[in-house]
Amino acid sequence: MDFHWQLALTSGLGTAVITVIAMHLALIPWRKSQGAHWTERARLLWPARRVLVAVIFACIISAIILPKLFGLPGDESASFWPVIPGYLLASFFSTREIEPRYRFLTWLHETFWQVLVQFGMLAIVIWLLHTMPQVMQPRDWLRFALGTLAVIVILTGVWLPLLYLFLKAKKSPDLRLERLVDEMAAQTGIKPWRVYYGESPLARAAALIYLRSLVFTSRVLDILTDDELRSIILHELAHLREGWAVRLSRLVPVLALMLITLMHPLMHHMGVAGLFWLAVVIMLLLRLANRIARRMEHHADDAAIQGSADTVMYARALEKIYQANQVPAVMRGNNMVHPHLYDRMLAAGVTPDYPRPQPPGRMAWPGWAVFLIPGAMAVWMMLRSHS
Repeated sequence: MDFHWQLALTSGLGTAVITVIAMHLALIPWRKSQGAHWTERARLLWPARRVLVAVIFACIISAIILPKLFGLPGDESASFWPVIPGYLLASFFSTREIEPRYRFLTWLHETFWQVLVQFGMLAIVIWLLHTMPQVMQPRDWLRFALGTLAVIVILTGVWLPLLYLFLKAKKSPDLRLERLVDEMAAQTGIKPWRVYYGESPLARAAALIYLRSLVFTSRVLDILTDDELRSIILHELAHLREGWAVRLSRLVPVLALMLITLMHPLMHHMGVAGLFWLAVVIMLLLRLANRIARRMEHHADDAAIQGSADTVMYARALEKIYQANQVPAVMRGNNMVHPHLYDRMLAAGVTPDYPRPQPPGRMAWPGWAVFLIPGAMAVWMMLRSHS
């Protein structure tokens, strides 16, 4: 077998093995919590889920270092590309353990679109970052503008109608969702352009503000009563009422992301100070966008509470969704876009029948441990270079 194929096989299988072992160890506290209250189980599960993020970063870094250990500088592709499929396929086992309703084809369909969107944006950013010259010319600014536009198109989902020209949209078999959306649209005067529906073990409801459309999954319809679903629809319809100033502000994170691609020309003109000011501007933009988005979530919550016949319905609907998705009722810090579930229930006039849960940990220990792999590779390279 060619050495490059051996390297690719080692990289892919190694990533898969590391992913399976790390997640198996990370899920031990969650497994032992069988019978505990759902808020405690969700609190223990969150740090384990964060391990998946650590694994992919550690394996990508290792794949970049790996060819250099074998004396193949500049040939990272043979070890880099197998990391992604190895990681994704191995993650299915922990995903299925956490949510047994997942079947392989359902998981594969969701993962495909998620990867397509995330890696599509990442590929654009990486391409611009590596091709931007130290001195910008008009054609470089044009590439930057086109790349930014492409990321906006991907992120906003404005391409979805084109997809539905080729794929027939699924609807609720009993037309229940369509009926309830029509009721709430008549009550609020906000008519969504389209209601997207998909089969999924995850309970999701969202507003596509740039398409004036709503998205619901089958799991939401399964777990919520009609009155609870009405309250969630009211929340999402409130987002469709947002003005153009707010909608444009939601694109600020895209600008922050794209500014990273200007790193080379900034360093050329300003040196290390350019990196410092770039980091400051990006941080301020992200904080601004987060503050606006959080304010809009509060407004949407208020609309759902005030528009519901019974405010208890909205609180119970939120609780059911969090419980179904095993999301902690209280998160770390107070800078998330969505307020804590516990606080949202209190704001709706409902006091949960359990004490305020403790926030989850940052990440389970196997997540920190996997970073020892690229660290060990880097140390090995340094020792070899000095020997």
